[in-house]
Amino acid sequence: MDDLVHAKAPPSASLVNLDSATATPSFSQTQTMVHDEMSVFVAAQRGDVAALRQLIESGSASATDRDEQNVTPLHWAAINAHIAACRYLLEQGADVDARGGDLVATPMQWAARNGYLYIIHLLIAHGADPTIADSQGYNTLHLVTHSSSIMPLLYLLHQPISVDSRDAQGHTALMWAAYQGDALSVDLLLRHGANVNLKDEAGLTPLHWAVVRGNKVCIRRLVEKGGDVAAKDAEERTPRDMAVELKSLGAWKRALEEGGMNEHGVKRAKPLSDRNTKIAIFVMPTVFFYLIFMTLSVLPWYTGVLLAMAEFFGMHHIVTRVLLNKNTYTDSVSQTPYFAGIITASLIWVVYSWVTRLLHQAESHPFSHLMFALIVGLCAYNFFRAITLDPGTCPKPASDDELKQIIEDLASEGRLNGQTFCIQCCDRGKDLPNGGKKVKKSRKSHFKS
Repeated sequence: MDDLVHAKAPPSASLVNLDSATATPSFSQTQTMVHDEMSVFVAAQRGDVAALRQLIESGSASATDRDEQNVTPLHWAAINAHIAACRYLLEQGADVDARGGDLVATPMQWAARNGYLYIIHLLIAHGADPTIADSQGYNTLHLVTHSSSIMPLLYLLHQPISVDSRDAQGHTALMWAAYQGDALSVDLLLRHGANVNLKDEAGLTPLHWAVVRGNKVCIRRLVEKGGDVAAKDAEERTPRDMAVELKSLGAWKRALEEGGMNEHGVKRAKPLSDRNTKIAIFVMPTVFFYLIFMTLSVLPWYTGVLLAMAEFFGMHHIVTRVLLNKNTYTDSVSQTPYFAGIITASLIWVVYSWVTRLLHQAESHPFSHLMFALIVGLCAYNFFRAITLDPGTCPKPASDDELKQIIEDLASEGRLNGQTFCIQCCDRGKDLPNGGKKVKKSRKSHFKS
């Protein structure tokens, strides 16, 4: 019988041509077994916990048995996403990191190929090692990336496994995600610190592999995160050269144009400096709101509304296409003070109308004016604080070596008193001094400064 999971063909590193580039690498999975009678493997494959319990408790089978392909019941339960069967087998002493099959893979690697988050979580909770590589050099992170499942990938990125770990051909998870055209996975890996300029054995970077797929979103995200557009592979080809060869130059050009560059990766000059651009974007809504309100007050409503909408569109066009020098009307606007300027302009003209028209014409309502002034002032104060205060940053998780050093420093200073241990250490206690026995505490505990 063939192995449950056939090898996933790695992208060709030495010869990338049109035929190989357009072929989507795939792996087949056989999730059934043929047996004449109920066995522990069939029960695990079907998720039949009652049958498993009967076979194991009667002594006719055990959780560590292996079939003719050297595969354990836990492998079968994991790849078929039977969490109850997996939990029972683990309780009965199944080896969580048992290797079997033609690819010499673990149960978690079998589950990772399908992106089964709950199975992966259960196995890691029972001590499964995500850094183990199968016979192809794929660890759990690579296999989850192959599945294009976002939640399991996010979960694994918070486990003690390097985001830049390589397979047998030197491919990282980011290279695989780029090659698959999986923009969500590319973005997630980049946000967790994946190196955008690493090269595989053939000198190909993630940007080269994104060009192979021709996905402009992946290309653009890699370029925006510092991908080297001039990087050359072992055959002296840049990503653009490969785009020409593979007839994906159109996607390459659109990706770089949306990123504010020409097709050679040179940024287009903006009409103003960054500081003056932000000032102009912040002030412009106030000016255009004046024009819009004047238009509505002078012209009849049926023409004034149309002209006011055209003026608003003109403001948006100037901000995105002129000041920001972007090719789309939505790109990077959220990273500018544009929306803050719109809210500020609204406050300015509301207060102006109140002062010039209502305050002197409704003097008999002093309490209403006072309440209005207090509410507007409170809104303006909180809005000002919201746009000026530092929102802070989310610190990058420490590596294992950094974590050990932190704990050693705290221990040497006498600050490690049993209540100041970081939650990450609870998952890495086996790598710490003395196996983490002196410092491993409740998961609810954390470092205290």
